[in-house]
Amino acid sequence: MYKLGITGGIGSGKSTASAFFKKKDAFVIDADSEAKNLITKNNNLTRRIITTFGPQVTTNNQLNLKRLSELVFSSKSLQNQLNEIIWPEVSQLMIEAAQKAEIEGLKLFIVDAALLLEAGFIEFFNSILLITADKSTRIERILNRKNIPEDQIEKRMALQMPELEKKKLANTTIENNGTLSDLHEKLENYWESLNLNS
Repeated sequence: MYKLGITGGIGSGKSTASAFFKKKDAFVIDADSEAKNLITKNNNLTRRIITTFGPQVTTNNQLNLKRLSELVFSSKSLQNQLNEIIWPEVSQLMIEAAQKAEIEGLKLFIVDAALLLEAGFIEFFNSILLITADKSTRIERILNRKNIPEDQIEKRMALQMPELEKKKLANTTIENNGTLSDLHEKLENYWESLNLNS
């Protein structure tokens, strides 16, 4: 089974790439969604987060995800603190899911994660695919999604590893500045290059 990590900055199109491979019968784990689930459902993690960041991330003594998000996206060190709490749990989920996928005889296992390279979890994968796009293109996409306040977009981008650094760590980089069909064509070529159907 081939283990592929897909990453990219916010608005790059990495989730679109993961959705493409899902249609190719890949087992896809969205690490960012899994992390959010863990934060809200794992009481031990929730307590550790509240203890670490204090009342500024709570409402009525309950963890407030919006406040937590605003706080950790204001500082690299705070983001690192949160990742140190969450990533060991997320990585364990990834390992267990990969074992399950292997037992099921799947050929491609994918982890989609914005902070995959920052987390230093590279050795687990056969290769890393980086989806990238120009900053202006990424900002436009995020504004169209309307799920992140405009004043936070630049902050989040600034906290992510620079694209040049990511390119050095990734095995393959796909530029996604064009249309959806352009991206799908590049992904199809990449899929064929993996040669998993032979």
